[in-house]
Amino acid sequence: MKTLLVLTDFSDAATHAAKYATIFAKQLMASRIILFNKLSKIDAIPGTPLLVDSAYQSREEAMRQLKRLFHELKFLKHTHTELSYLVKEGKLEELTNELITKYQVDYVVMGLTGKSRLEQTLIGSNTIKIAKTVAKPLLIVPESSKLIPVSKIASISSLFDLKQAQLIHHLLHPLRQHDTTIELFVLHHENETHIQQGLHNHSLAAVKEQLAPYHPTYVTIGEIDIVRDVLDFCRDQQISLIVHIEKKRNFFESIFSTDITEQIAYVSHVPVLLAKQG
Repeated sequence: MKTLLVLTDFSDAATHAAKYATIFAKQLMASRIILFNKLSKIDAIPGTPLLVDSAYQSREEAMRQLKRLFHELKFLKHTHTELSYLVKEGKLEELTNELITKYQVDYVVMGLTGKSRLEQTLIGSNTIKIAKTVAKPLLIVPESSKLIPVSKIASISSLFDLKQAQLIHHLLHPLRQHDTTIELFVLHHENETHIQQGLHNHSLAAVKEQLAPYHPTYVTIGEIDIVRDVLDFCRDQQISLIVHIEKKRNFFESIFSTDITEQIAYVSHVPVLLAKQG
């Protein structure tokens, strides 16, 4: 029983993401999809007729757009998947986590435009911010991505991190439970191929055992330009979903380390499923 929360501002990118979420939910056999629009804050003197009228019109317009999106998506969803929608005013990241708790959301879905059009949409400009604060896995859907079911998954992962492997298993199990033909490719850094001795051998064996049900293909990628190598591989192998586990970084690492997540999300033509490793 899975629930997807789809954040929308009714832009082309957000609508495309909502359509993808419906297809993804169908593949998951999800029980519920919730469409959510954050109302823009109206600055006026509290209690004045202007404020009341503007707030009412804003809510009515949002509900009209949500109803239109609802009817557009209802033919794409699985017959038994409930589709609903709601609006609320507040900070997007706070509202998202509030809804996650209230409705027991399993995945949050957002759209993303290309760099040149990033600031044209509310959702586009907030996607990376949400990625850093959301309490559940975030599915980022590029506007240029294809509306197709997941068939090949590429996961950027360490060969020696068991917690990371466990999280990947947790993310992929609902998908593969309903489709055993899904392929998994584990992309790891080339320097890890030289660290296979002692305790590391034990960790490697544990990781491979954890991922064994997916019969993964292990692929070595370079250290110089990880993002380019990942995206080149995804294009060549026709990957339909990238899974990336973000490790928690300390203060200095957050300043000096390159944000791979942000780079991949901005330039990928393939949907990216992000999750945090505690």
